[in-house]
Amino acid sequence: MSAPFRIDYIEAALIGLLTNVISGHYGQPVDVQSLGKRDFDQDGTLILQPPCLRVLFLGAPYQPLRDNQRLTYQRVARFEVLSFAESLRSPEDQRLQSLQLVAVVEDQLAGARLTLADQSVTMPITLEQTQIVEFASGPVTECYSTIVAVEAIAQFSGANA
Repeated sequence: MSAPFRIDYIEAALIGLLTNVISGHYGQPVDVQSLGKRDFDQDGTLILQPPCLRVLFLGAPYQPLRDNQRLTYQRVARFEVLSFAESLRSPEDQRLQSLQLVAVVEDQLAGARLTLADQSVTMPITLEQTQIVEFASGPVTECYSTIVAVEAIAQFSGANA
């Protein structure tokens, strides 16, 4: 039986996990979705309604395993989780609110295993990096990016092998 480690399954499981745990640990409702058209205005400027998390697939390199047919691979899917919070008190408080949201994201994702739609389970999630989000106009101190890696074995059917 092949388990291709589908990107759409991983993204759905990652969003599902964040949706189920983030609001309770952050202390208020957080909108968790994949990054899409609705997050940009007609000029292409990112517009987010805080507090929110947006998930974006970055890529997934393959490493072939010992398999003469090249049907089995080690795959590491990388996702970016954008964290954006709001505070009307001050810009500094808004930055701190976003950093608190980042801390909750990191705590909930580090080492988590995702159960995918086909019932396969990933290896533990690895946190790779957190950084401020840079836009053409410069850094936005209330939006941070956390890069995570989700690793699993991908096995393909070899229908045309």
